[in-house]
Amino acid sequence: MASAADIGKKYGKSVSDFETSSKDAVEDVLLKFGNDSIALMAKKIRSTSRTGSASTLAQDMVAIPKINSDSVSVSVVTNQAYQDYIDKGVKGVKRNKAPRSKYKFKNLGVGPAMVKSFKEYIARTGTTSFKSKSGKSTKLIRKNKKKQDDLITQAAKQFAVATKIGGIKPMNYKAEAINKKRVSQLAKDVSQALGYVLAGKITKG
Repeated sequence: MASAADIGKKYGKSVSDFETSSKDAVEDVLLKFGNDSIALMAKKIRSTSRTGSASTLAQDMVAIPKINSDSVSVSVVTNQAYQDYIDKGVKGVKRNKAPRSKYKFKNLGVGPAMVKSFKEYIARTGTTSFKSKSGKSTKLIRKNKKKQDDLITQAAKQFAVATKIGGIKPMNYKAEAINKKRVSQLAKDVSQALGYVLAGKITKG
């Protein structure tokens, strides 16, 4: 967590700059909380991720503090539209790894983006073989690079279909960062940062 004591001491040099200083102090606390939250979520995602899309999400989160006249908040935003699927999981077409999720795969069709994600997973994990539908183990590494790429694509499609059959188990990565304990501590840090600024105003005014 942010050290509100250290952050707060940087501000409140005079009455005239109190308004700006207080905003800066709180923004520092919010930004630190947001970045710490991102680190916690990214760690959870990377430790349980199977697909490249989840790893991409871990790298594509940004903290944005918001300070209004009557409230403060910090948002973590991402361009990855599937972020909620990864957090809450997705019910499978035939089986269910996410019973409480509101999301569900509707068919077994897989698009290019999903195949690409599993090809990246194969490369990242160093997978050298896969079992075909018949149960036969097939080697992926070949001298013929065209044959190798075709086999990797086949394996990626098979992994993708299997995922849509069984669904995606929820990661619950947001709970790592957004929970009662951390939010309560954030409220205390914001109050403490403001307290130091106010003390500076009173002392130097």
